[in-house]
Amino acid sequence: MGLNIGMSREEVLNFADDNDLIKVPKNRDVEFFPVEDRKILSFSVLPEIPDMYLQFYDDKLYAITVIFNEKYIDYYTLIGVLENKYGPYAELVPEWRKWQIEEIEIRVEKPAVVKYIALDEFIEAAGFESQSTTSGKERKEMILEGL
Repeated sequence: MGLNIGMSREEVLNFADDNDLIKVPKNRDVEFFPVEDRKILSFSVLPEIPDMYLQFYDDKLYAITVIFNEKYIDYYTLIGVLENKYGPYAELVPEWRKWQIEEIEIRVEKPAVVKYIALDEFIEAAGFESQSTTSGKERKEMILEGL
């Protein structure tokens, strides 16, 4: 639709204001996080997309969650479109399918949700520790020794 990971909050708002399809509610800021440098904007494209959430960290868009109305666009339609655009999925579980395009993870989740996430920015914004360099076998031994 023209929204891209890495855009500034102002670029996103200007794009939304110029796009007739996107509805920007008066109270467009959603405050899920008390942290100052993490913001979420809420948009919609009615009736197909009742909710679209755009997450920012340090004023850069790092995650987009698009919730589709299943009456108009369903899970299997979304999968078909993404397979045509990005090729075969990288991972499959019963609830979702995932594509990895460079540093961007794209997930289609049931019932009809698409998520675009810049993983490095997400990990930094979420405050997760980096993964341990300890191998799986070593981790298992350490855990079992601790019993």
